[in-house]
Amino acid sequence: MTRPFLRLLMISFIATFLVPLVTIDCTNYHFRIPISGKFVALNIGLLFLVGIAAAGFRWLLKRLSAGLDASGRQEVEFLDAFDARFVNLAIFGSAALSLLLELAVIRWQGTVFEFFAFYKNFGLLACFAGLGLGYALANRDRIPLGMVIPLLAWQFGFLIALRYALPAWHTASLKILPFHEELSVVSRVASAAQGAAIYFFLSTIFLLTALTFLPIGQLCGRLMQRRDNLGAYGWNLLGSLFGVFLMFVISYLWTPPIVWFALCMVALVLFYQKERTSLLSGLGWTFVAILILAWPVNPLWKMIYSPYQMLEVGYGERGLMLIRAAGHYYQRVHNLSYSNAIVNEDERLRRIRNYYELPYRIYGKPNTVAIVGAGTGNDVAAALRVGVSSVDAIEIDPAILMEGRANHPEEPYADSRVHAIVNDARSFMRTTQRTYDMVVYGLLDSHTLLSSGVRLDSFVYTIEGLRESRARLKENGLLSLSFGVVSDELGHKIYEMMREAFDGRPPVCIYTNYDGSVTYLQANHGTLVIPPKTLEQFGFQDRTAYYANPTLRADVSTDDWPFFYMPRRVYPVSYLVMLACILLVSIFVTATFVSEKPRFSDSTFLFLGAGFMLIETKGITEMGLTFGNTWQVIGVVICGILVMAFLANSVVQRFRIQGSLVPFLLLLSSLALGWVIAKNGGFHSTPVGRLEAVIVLTCPIFFSGIVFSTLLASRRGISAIMAVNLLGAMLGGLLEYNSMYFGFRFLYLVAMGFYLLALIASRVRRSAADAQQETYSEAATIGSRS
Repeated sequence: MTRPFLRLLMISFIATFLVPLVTIDCTNYHFRIPISGKFVALNIGLLFLVGIAAAGFRWLLKRLSAGLDASGRQEVEFLDAFDARFVNLAIFGSAALSLLLELAVIRWQGTVFEFFAFYKNFGLLACFAGLGLGYALANRDRIPLGMVIPLLAWQFGFLIALRYALPAWHTASLKILPFHEELSVVSRVASAAQGAAIYFFLSTIFLLTALTFLPIGQLCGRLMQRRDNLGAYGWNLLGSLFGVFLMFVISYLWTPPIVWFALCMVALVLFYQKERTSLLSGLGWTFVAILILAWPVNPLWKMIYSPYQMLEVGYGERGLMLIRAAGHYYQRVHNLSYSNAIVNEDERLRRIRNYYELPYRIYGKPNTVAIVGAGTGNDVAAALRVGVSSVDAIEIDPAILMEGRANHPEEPYADSRVHAIVNDARSFMRTTQRTYDMVVYGLLDSHTLLSSGVRLDSFVYTIEGLRESRARLKENGLLSLSFGVVSDELGHKIYEMMREAFDGRPPVCIYTNYDGSVTYLQANHGTLVIPPKTLEQFGFQDRTAYYANPTLRADVSTDDWPFFYMPRRVYPVSYLVMLACILLVSIFVTATFVSEKPRFSDSTFLFLGAGFMLIETKGITEMGLTFGNTWQVIGVVICGILVMAFLANSVVQRFRIQGSLVPFLLLLSSLALGWVIAKNGGFHSTPVGRLEAVIVLTCPIFFSGIVFSTLLASRRGISAIMAVNLLGAMLGGLLEYNSMYFGFRFLYLVAMGFYLLALIASRVRRSAADAQQETYSEAATIGSRS
């Protein structure tokens, strides 16, 4: 066990040192690095240093291998000798630790580099790969639990150095995206070499993350084997539920990563063998890891960890606030008040003020306005400047709202006419009873949130979402939608969505030249006509005919296919490249332990894991649409899924359910019902609609839990079962990307297919077992007669 683990550590070490070399961008328009003899010599020298470092690291591992091997054996002895009275508590604690650490790693990675947010299942799949292999190796005689914290510290240092410490030209390739399907969100797409560099980097992080979670999977599996299958699984579910609850509390308190990981690492040390050297080593590495996380990488920027994202707050021109998310520009504050003489002297600032006030100048003087994505308050301040009587400012991120209240020079949120609402804009528009003269969409852009599973503005920008906003308009109301259009296809897409939401009437499209934005305007009823002189007065251009061009091809976003940043519904080929990398790395890691003979259970649990992952994803999506895509709702939904699985496990234990055929049929029927409802428009955000959503969406989870627990009770080797089930969940996570082409409703059909395969596999296995038993009985009968 120790030797293959150390071999993978060696490979990870070399890969992390190669990443800065392969990510150098010699053609980046910001950093033109001439490929000269000096440049080549420098890189040869760096490769030489990497070789020396690798040789030194290999020597160090050889010196430490005996100690690591002994520590791994002692860990196994400690777990096997653990007091039987506290095994249930230990299973509970190990499961809570694994899930809390999983959520912490996934969330933290997305705060460092933006493309982790685009590839939203990446961290989850890496954790599942490590945990799954760990469960499969739970019976081994060594568990390298002492390596988890050093590996975390290694990953922290590696990513933070890439993000902050190295020169920009060393990591220029990591500032762009290899996903050409989402061209509309970036102005520059990776070349083949740059894409390869990014995939190499992601593969390295996948390997590091999987290695980190492998010993934790061994820990969980080893402890679970000391209890009966159903009892161990029940305590594992309770621990997982507690882990989610802890992350819920952590998010609620806006704590930084130091708190997340400190809790995880202290909990991990509690599972170390009670030996002085081991405990001191664990606490020492905990201190190192925390020190790396706490290092003041950029003291000029204040970091705020809201429940949604990491915000960096600094100050730009004229001392006004500037906000970055995941290292990229996100929002900036303007002082555009009429009392600010600088605006009257600066043509650029006048144009910006005209941009914010344009919708109000066209409408006249609205009394009531709803601002979707109010942010730090620029749109709110514009509404107040033109004399709006009542403003509902909807902003989902409380941290952004807090900074707007504290740092906006016009103090829009302090005005009594403003009602700040912390909520998902889509949910608010669905449930509010108020109507408005105007609904104004600010420059929403929360693509960095995708790593947390909250496809926020994707569901705001759908035809259904626009129709719900239109329903909140008064008879003579006006809807204004502004967006930073970086491709003609995206501009045409928004045009078509607005046209479809307003019964075929095309919007007026105005190019404002502020952050590349185009403002789309449409009246609730009738045809909106804007005199050309009005636009000339502001210096804006009417581009309605340009974006109405039928030769521009784009597919509109819907609640079933909410991928707003994809101009066309195309199969995500560039995502498949990363999925192939994940599969190759996973196979390589597993093959490294061939001599250890990892144990996996039968294929039934593989299919169950894949199906469960798919219905969980679909359930979170539909619950978010019904109740609101806030972090609280998503957290409650995940907790609800675990509660239903636990209740199913308890029912099987209480009533000693043995047959799985009826639960299978109920499961397939509930999925078919959910698919029919989704096809006919989904659930409404009314009390009745929400009750229907809870019942229809939790039934498959409950019946799936019944099926899993009944089959679990009849099998041996729970660690092998958990291993194959987690690998099945990985498969489901990979297949979830099919929704980028087929839509989310398609996941129902894929899940039903996997559950049918699980049913067939379980029946075939049962038939084989019955036939084998019959053979044994006949042999015993013949033997007794003779």
